[in-house]
Amino acid sequence: MKNIFLTPVLLFLSLSLFAQTSVTYLNNALILGDSTNVREIKFVDPGNAGPNQIWDYSKIEYTGSSPVSVMQPASALKSSVVADYNVLLNEGGYNFFMNSTANRLEERGYVNKEKNMTLAYSDAVVKMKYPFFYGDQFVDPFTGVAFFSETNRIDFSGDMTVTADAYGTLILPDMVIKNTLRVKSVKKGLQISMCGSTEINIVKYLWYAPGYRYPVLNISIIENRYRGGDPEITRSAFTNTQQHNESIATAGTNDSGKQIEKSDVSVIVFPNPFSEKLTYNYFLRKQLPVSIELYDMSGKFSLRLVKNQIQSEGLHTGELDGLTHGLTPGVYYIRFTFDKQVVISKVVKI
Repeated sequence: MKNIFLTPVLLFLSLSLFAQTSVTYLNNALILGDSTNVREIKFVDPGNAGPNQIWDYSKIEYTGSSPVSVMQPASALKSSVVADYNVLLNEGGYNFFMNSTANRLEERGYVNKEKNMTLAYSDAVVKMKYPFFYGDQFVDPFTGVAFFSETNRIDFSGDMTVTADAYGTLILPDMVIKNTLRVKSVKKGLQISMCGSTEINIVKYLWYAPGYRYPVLNISIIENRYRGGDPEITRSAFTNTQQHNESIATAGTNDSGKQIEKSDVSVIVFPNPFSEKLTYNYFLRKQLPVSIELYDMSGKFSLRLVKNQIQSEGLHTGELDGLTHGLTPGVYYIRFTFDKQVVISKVVKI
């Protein structure tokens, strides 16, 4: 039985807590005329939920496949069964009828001429609500009818749960992107036809980043269970960093917003402010000598955490225990020296 539930595929750190991005109509809505050329990768685990995550995908493998998605005006394809749409998303041979407004994005149906397939929602699927921040969630029920060859009818219904379940730093082979927001969607449904019933469960993880309109990473898991039998599971993953980059630079930006040369390091400290323990993470693109020192507010040396230690490429983590080192409440500066590169983070002990 065919599955009808298809889905389109720094130099100084801030004093404040991690600034996480949000999904907004202004920054992330579909734009007519846009096209994206994603790169398929071998499936990777989506990682953990929660704040201040570090998703290390520096070793992902590309498959060589690069599917293209195109956003066209509604007039590009008229439908006799799907109404009230204003964007036509062409992807993988499917034309998805989307309705994009200032407060939400809905999928109202799709067609695939090659497969002679049409689907229309009587109660559309809400894919996103704007604005959407970490911790936000909504559940949206949907119903609809699909036809194969215009006669084979399939009724379906279910619900879509969308949650902004995590934020943090995304590490890819050629860049480190901070302040990414992960949005998880779970689409559960039941489709019924003359052949029987099929349970569908689609879980998708999308990473949104400042300066990128569309998700920079997409991980999907699709599970079909026909007539209560064993599930058929399909896993896929894509990156989309080749899209137009409106403001982000992998190593930071200068005052004019122009991209500067990529840095060999990326540093994160949290929580900030901290009461007892402060965690620091840094990612090295190559082997480098590392030194980490702490200074007080006046710039006086307080303690040395790491001294000129040669460290390998990859992710490293450490911890500053305020109680062990007798730190009093106040402002401190952590100085990270990576060969000739210096990163200074201002932190507050409370």
